[in-house]
Amino acid sequence: MWASTHRHPWGPAETSGGMQQRCLAVLLAALLARQCLGKTLRADGAVRSGAKEAPDGLFGSKGDACSACKFLATGSCAMYNTCICYATNSFFEVMGVPSPTDKENWHWACGNEGGDKYELCFSVNEHYEDTFGDKKDPNKPKCPV
Repeated sequence: MWASTHRHPWGPAETSGGMQQRCLAVLLAALLARQCLGKTLRADGAVRSGAKEAPDGLFGSKGDACSACKFLATGSCAMYNTCICYATNSFFEVMGVPSPTDKENWHWACGNEGGDKYELCFSVNEHYEDTFGDKKDPNKPKCPV
């Protein structure tokens, strides 16, 4: 039977009360970190998405894919400060294969690392607009860096 105090070979004796305090401290630190690091923009009125997914789970137009990217990327300061929205249509003609009826299969990404087929979603003036085409106020940034 273990008593309320036991000795570990790698450290000093520890009571079960001490273990509970340590676990509570770790839990509180995790909650505090989430509050500090996980700042979201939703409370400030993040952009709402009017994008609708097609029945196949993809987007039916470049505009819808870009709108979905903007909606998700403005949900947190981390995404807001790092995401530049790109979109691509994953439909490609293949010789010898009958052409499908659905030729609009758009995806979005936060970057164009996928290649030349990815097109920039929002053309912006960097001095006056954020990467999503919204006007920005340098004296009152949405997410200070």
